[in-house]
Amino acid sequence: MKQILYILFFLFSVLSFGQEIFVTGKVSDKKTREPIPGASVINDKTNNGINTDFDGKYLLKVSLNDTLTFSYIGMKTQKIKVDKKEINIQLEDDGILIEGGIPPMPPQITHKEFSTITIKELKTSQKKINNPKYSFKNNAKNNVFIIFVSELNTYDFNKEDIEFQQKYKVKYSLIGIYKIDYLIKYNRLTFKHLKKKYKKSWLTEIRKDAIGLEIE
Repeated sequence: MKQILYILFFLFSVLSFGQEIFVTGKVSDKKTREPIPGASVINDKTNNGINTDFDGKYLLKVSLNDTLTFSYIGMKTQKIKVDKKEINIQLEDDGILIEGGIPPMPPQITHKEFSTITIKELKTSQKKINNPKYSFKNNAKNNVFIIFVSELNTYDFNKEDIEFQQKYKVKYSLIGIYKIDYLIKYNRLTFKHLKKKYKKSWLTEIRKDAIGLEIE
């Protein structure tokens, strides 16, 4: 009797291990609780995957005990073992400062500190902040590439926008308070990077309202 039980338990374990199921869930921002459209959900075993929809939801066919990798530009990647049919994930900021996407605030300087800082140093710091080449190089070191566009709202992504950002590993960003000359120079550096890495294919898929695209 014991042997039969052991055999049944073994067979059940094997069948469970390879059992295919549909896993579903929602990927959201841990800080804001907002859904993340376009997040990548990849099965490490098969390399099959899907992007989350506009509500941050996904549906993927997997096997029990497979490992899923959840990722999105600017967020920390998470790996989760499949042990149930619904897996909700909250991604958090990876802590990498994206320069040029959001204008950096000037440092708060006390009266005591001010006496040790020269006017020349303050001007140099300000020039760096307003220099697109400086911002681009610092972002590129962290493998962050930005394209400024003129009409993008926070979650105004269509399917093509999501696929473009994932495929070319870039991030669309609004123009903010920067002058048009800054944005053109910054985007041209990003365009140069895309051209070097992906040849001409990116040109046919980029949003047409990317700043400076018409002069590329």
